[in-house]
Amino acid sequence: MPTLAVTYCQQLQQQYPFGFRIVKPRRTRLGDFRALPNGTAHITVNADLNPYAFLITYVHEVAHCAVYHTYKRAGKPHGPIWQSQFQRLMAPLLTESIFPADVLAPLRYYMSRPAATTAAQPALMQALRRYNVQSPAAPVQGQLVLRQLAEGQLFLLQKKTYMKGKLRRTRIVCKDIQSGRSYAVLADVLVMPVNENQMKNV
Repeated sequence: MPTLAVTYCQQLQQQYPFGFRIVKPRRTRLGDFRALPNGTAHITVNADLNPYAFLITYVHEVAHCAVYHTYKRAGKPHGPIWQSQFQRLMAPLLTESIFPADVLAPLRYYMSRPAATTAAQPALMQALRRYNVQSPAAPVQGQLVLRQLAEGQLFLLQKKTYMKGKLRRTRIVCKDIQSGRSYAVLADVLVMPVNENQMKNV
């Protein structure tokens, strides 16, 4: 994450104690918060995020943890209570010393009414993607954003072939061609469309 945000994020972990792990990338989420029956809280964040996306995701999950510690229950996952906590925890970070100007503008707009994922704000997703240059998820020639594909079109993601289904808020239900299982994939993930010649070999 950005260097100037590290101390603040450490303070958040002290204020709202939780176990923390950086994990392998997941198709359906950037981060995760879990409250276990024994009362402990755990947060994970995907390892392939650029520093700015990592920071936003980290604080997003800490906001869930803050709700849990404050109200002794998880509450509605992304309801008004979580939104107010997320806004409060992000407020000290919304400066150009933390985020570049091209990310900060759409981020401030997103934070006026934060949603379950930054994918709900395409301008923010596009700005964040510019900083994926050193990431394994960096775009390659021919890749498109999943939401740009037509329903029913085939595409490659993590070496598997899927068929695009219907949009459900910020995720799209996609069918794994090989297994037949369906997954909710973030609508703004980068994928490789499968052309007609490739389709014959699927």
